[in-house]
Amino acid sequence: MKKILLFLLVILNLSAFSQLNAQVLKKLLDSTRRERNDSIRLVLNSMFYDELYGLIKQPSFVPDSIKSLKIGQSASDDGKLIFYNWNIQQNEGQNLYSAIVYFPSTHSAIALPVRTSESSLNADSIYRPNSWPGALYYKIISPKTKNDNYYLLLGWDRFSRQTTRKTIEAITILNDSAIVFGKEVFKIKEGKTNRIIIEYASTANLALHYSKQKLTLTGVRKSQSKVNDSIIVVDRLAPLNEGLEGQRWAYVPVGNIYDGYIYFKGFWTFVEGINARNPAIRKEDKKKVVKPDLELLPQ
Repeated sequence: MKKILLFLLVILNLSAFSQLNAQVLKKLLDSTRRERNDSIRLVLNSMFYDELYGLIKQPSFVPDSIKSLKIGQSASDDGKLIFYNWNIQQNEGQNLYSAIVYFPSTHSAIALPVRTSESSLNADSIYRPNSWPGALYYKIISPKTKNDNYYLLLGWDRFSRQTTRKTIEAITILNDSAIVFGKEVFKIKEGKTNRIIIEYASTANLALHYSKQKLTLTGVRKSQSKVNDSIIVVDRLAPLNEGLEGQRWAYVPVGNIYDGYIYFKGFWTFVEGINARNPAIRKEDKKKVVKPDLELLPQ
């Protein structure tokens, strides 16, 4: 009986300690976001970062204890990875991103330093933690097979006043203290690439999500043509007019036309013109759409 009471007392103390830390973190975060001075805002963000990292590294840390914090807290479906992620915006509109990668099974974490938006993100580059491509990552896609040692991240980055960027980023887990951003696991029309970069007008809303779809592919064996799996779905983009071709700040979703990335033979392969099950599509519009045969690109 004494052992049970002692155990309960320890649990209660740990819970109270976690709640106290969460309260401190919330106050720091609120102060950071209310602050009008750029320099002070950076100092407050640094304090919040250090406090959060210190809490996460504790053996007694429980992820649910900071659920109330208004930061990105994306967890992988396999339970092996949590990505804590947030941004602060400077007075001139520049975004700065912070992130901590947490591995629940080993209670270890990787601190990613504060990064400004990349003015030009390279689709073929490999990034280490100290130079990670700053963004807000809102979805983690777990490895599709046992042989894959990487996760996919869906991210958002408003890197200029006129242009916003969404990315599909691959991160390879080397161990619980080392990760790499970028991996040649994507197939597009031009060939293979390390990441997918989608730039569009900051005034537009772009859908980039991961959902289950039923598709029929062409250009492949009949046994492989039927797809009933979760895939990455993205809005089709086009410039506001032909004269703005190539000017990414002028690209907006065309409406009710979607492309996607399907996991096929070890690669996330681009597919054009999918009939996405998107709640934003009106029911009457859905009835008018005929499910097409899809060309898997590149062949």
